[in-house]
Amino acid sequence: MKASAFKKNILVIAGMHRSGTSLTASLLQSAGVDIGQRLMGAGKSNLKGHFEDLDFVEFHESVFHSQGISKEGWTLHRSIQVQEQYLAQAKSIIQKRSSKSTWGWKDPRTTLFLNFWHDLIPEAKFLLVYRSPWEVIDSLYRRSDEVFYKNPNLAVDIWVNYNQAIIDFYDKFPEQCVILNIKQIALSSTILLETVTNKLKISTGSVASLYEEALLNDQISSSHRSTLIKHHFTEAFDLYQQLNARANYTNYALSFLDNEPVELPSYKAWVLQDWLEVRTLEKDLKLSNYQQQQTQLELERSQSQLQQTQLELERSQSQLQQTQLELERSQSQLQQTKVELERSQVVITAMESSKFWQLRSLWFKFRSTFGLAEDISLEPGNLWSRGKYLFAVLRVKGLKYALSKLLKVLSQKFEAPTLPLEIPPEIPHSDDVNYQKWLLKNYPDQAELCKLTQTVETFSYKPVISLIVPVFNTPEYFLRQAIDSVLNQVYSYWELCIADDASTEPYIRSILEEYVSKDPRIKVVFRTENGHISHASNSAIEIATGEFIALLDHDDLLTPDALYEVVLLLNRHPEADMIYSDEDKIDEQNRLRDPFFKPDWCPDSFLSRMYTCHLGTYRRSIVNEIGGFRVGYEGSQDYDFVLRFTEKTENIFHIPKILYHWRMHTNSTASSLDSKNYAVEAAKKAISEAIHRRGEPGIVTAAPGSVDYHIVRYDIKHYDLVSIIIPTKNLGEMLDKCLNSIFESTTYENYEVILIDNGSTEVQAIEVMNKWQTREPDKLNYYSLNIPFNYSKINNLAVKKARGKYLLFLNNDTEVVTPDWINAMLEQAQRPSVGAVGALLLYPDNTIQHAGVVAGIGGVAGHSHKYFPTSSQGYFSHIKTVNNFSAVTAACLMCRRNVFEEVGGLDEDLAVAFNDVDFCFKLVEKGYRNIYLPHVVLYHYESKSRGSDDTTGKLARFIKETQYMQSKWNIIITSDPCYNPNLTRNREDYSIKI
Repeated sequence: MKASAFKKNILVIAGMHRSGTSLTASLLQSAGVDIGQRLMGAGKSNLKGHFEDLDFVEFHESVFHSQGISKEGWTLHRSIQVQEQYLAQAKSIIQKRSSKSTWGWKDPRTTLFLNFWHDLIPEAKFLLVYRSPWEVIDSLYRRSDEVFYKNPNLAVDIWVNYNQAIIDFYDKFPEQCVILNIKQIALSSTILLETVTNKLKISTGSVASLYEEALLNDQISSSHRSTLIKHHFTEAFDLYQQLNARANYTNYALSFLDNEPVELPSYKAWVLQDWLEVRTLEKDLKLSNYQQQQTQLELERSQSQLQQTQLELERSQSQLQQTQLELERSQSQLQQTKVELERSQVVITAMESSKFWQLRSLWFKFRSTFGLAEDISLEPGNLWSRGKYLFAVLRVKGLKYALSKLLKVLSQKFEAPTLPLEIPPEIPHSDDVNYQKWLLKNYPDQAELCKLTQTVETFSYKPVISLIVPVFNTPEYFLRQAIDSVLNQVYSYWELCIADDASTEPYIRSILEEYVSKDPRIKVVFRTENGHISHASNSAIEIATGEFIALLDHDDLLTPDALYEVVLLLNRHPEADMIYSDEDKIDEQNRLRDPFFKPDWCPDSFLSRMYTCHLGTYRRSIVNEIGGFRVGYEGSQDYDFVLRFTEKTENIFHIPKILYHWRMHTNSTASSLDSKNYAVEAAKKAISEAIHRRGEPGIVTAAPGSVDYHIVRYDIKHYDLVSIIIPTKNLGEMLDKCLNSIFESTTYENYEVILIDNGSTEVQAIEVMNKWQTREPDKLNYYSLNIPFNYSKINNLAVKKARGKYLLFLNNDTEVVTPDWINAMLEQAQRPSVGAVGALLLYPDNTIQHAGVVAGIGGVAGHSHKYFPTSSQGYFSHIKTVNNFSAVTAACLMCRRNVFEEVGGLDEDLAVAFNDVDFCFKLVEKGYRNIYLPHVVLYHYESKSRGSDDTTGKLARFIKETQYMQSKWNIIITSDPCYNPNLTRNREDYSIKI
């Protein structure tokens, strides 16, 4: 346990609570001793502040908690044994402080850990502060801790325990310790500084005048209380004399410390004093009785209101009975429908063996061969559930609505998706059929561009956009195309700032000079020395005069409406500081491919990859503030640039349109980042510096299966208790697998499992719960809650049973795969900006069940990349990287307890569906970000083929919960900020919305 690799000027300040350690610490802090940056503030019991380092306070409280001791340390244990699991935390705290030249800490709880800290830091010095028992006891009583109301003598016993620990420790290590009475310190700070300097050999500066005599109340010393202690608590009085004997007085007489115990007053005087106190109590009692009468009146009024509410409830009960009758009639109608559907099933079975069905199979093979969208909605296995769903819609929303929905679906099924025979000349070509359809619908044609040109003149705000283009030996054809794409902009208030980075090809200068002569808006600086892209870009920025700059690579293209769309947004949001758009790639034959439809600003997704990229537009004043591009980050200079830029503003906007074509050719970054490995290393460096700059240190690793993308693993600041909450009913074998994976695989130590049994009747399930309760009595607790299934209510009640600072909601049909799963989730959940943290969940066949939740899919929300193979990277590596989502599933979800309580927990009106989505949306509404982690993997044994709920009641409930969500969260559902409106909401595969 020995570890001495720390600085030697370490001063530990200890002593019983209410003994003046706060005053001592404040004086030493003013004299130059660093007692910590994260200090406990002032409170009712300490108006000037406690001066307690919260790292040490939380450490001591954690150890107390593990041994069933109150966090204040009200215990009669003289020395607390620190378990091995807390040793690393203690070393981490010391290591964090060890760079200071003279430092220490103050926490009264330290008194019971003196031997532990001496073993850990043998070179430390100890300043032990004490105060008379009658003053401490009086202060504890005035502090009003309930524990002393129940047992007044406990205050004396605790004083004896703490101060005996001080004497025992001092006698073992007298050369490293000093004992001082707080009155010595209060009388003259010189005593304190001389003692610390001469005895402990720690030099200090001068002391600020912080002491206020009124705060150290010693009136009790002149009363008879000290005499009572001497006569009735001799152990405490004798111990106080021993402390006085060991105190270092530095030539000051003992007499000033406390007066000799006074003579007990005569019996008559005591009677009068008690008489006076009784009369005072009677006065207080009258006031209390009056307040009680007022409370009684309020209670009677509330009772009357309760009776009114009861009448309303009875009327509602009557209405409920009527509804039940309606439901029974609907059940009868459902039975009739079921008979009809069974007859239809016989017909379908006959069709399957017919030639028509064989032709139908050939048709689907044809569609698959030619890349047409697959549609399984007419498969016979789905007809039964679709029929029941239709009937539920009919019953809940009416015949007219159901027919309109049915006709809409049928029209979509039989509508022939054909491509136009001709593509207008101004529309780019793509070999991707679906992307070509999108371009035909969305790319501006000549008529639309003419309208946009006219619209520009109606703008009230027409800022100059400075396009920054560094050039070096660009192929002539590509360079001319890039410049022409600027000249062809429908928005004309721009300037093109080109920096030639000492190109060796002679045609570069002639081309640039040619364009300068054509248009005065084109400005060129010819660098005499090649400095690479960062230097060149900064040279272009130096000649820019626009309010905003936009970045254009020397071989890429802008769409004709690119700057128009940027300025249109600025007219709607003049506060915007950064704007980025969607982009695609253009090959050497000028054909478009790989459209990237991006989410809105998602800071944690950005730490995985530079996704904002093109077209990026930035306010020039902030660009100048951050110093432009930094040398040494070439290849990822724009990544580093945006990381620093976004630390200066939150006014970041996204245009969900393709405005930029990124050139693909040999050796281009657009073709492959493998051609520029230095860019990957520069990106990792930029990310690492950013997280340290932001006070969230960690390490940057490569995302699974990729060198281009990254995952940040943050340092865990405090290894707090995590409460794993598992609702369960029956399914004993599955529950056993879940619990076994937790207890056998988890590397994180400080966790508990709260098992809520929702009325299990299966013998095996009950045996499994009993088995794990016996095996893990310190970590597992299970409670019975036999109510109708309501996922929200079950989990809300479980939270009340949980003790952890962090809550981890987990389904009983999961199995942990990643041993450090809790560590990885806690790394994110500890961050103040983060709300909910989710994981990668797999079906047993290693396809994806959950990789984040996208709002709007299926009407409310759907799981990202559902059914994709686990080896897939997903849409622009969404599966393999950390990403922000509007929601994650509560099948495995971690959050801080305080954010759970802040949003009111789970909505109990959502008994089965969407309660986790609603919870996550509430976090988003409060400003928190939800995160999906690809490196936390669990199996989720939810059946992929379980289909829809198969009873009228369940279907009706599902429809009502869907309507509830659509009404409550319409904005997020129709426009998920973590998704893109150009992507489909019919499937979970991120395909293009046509």
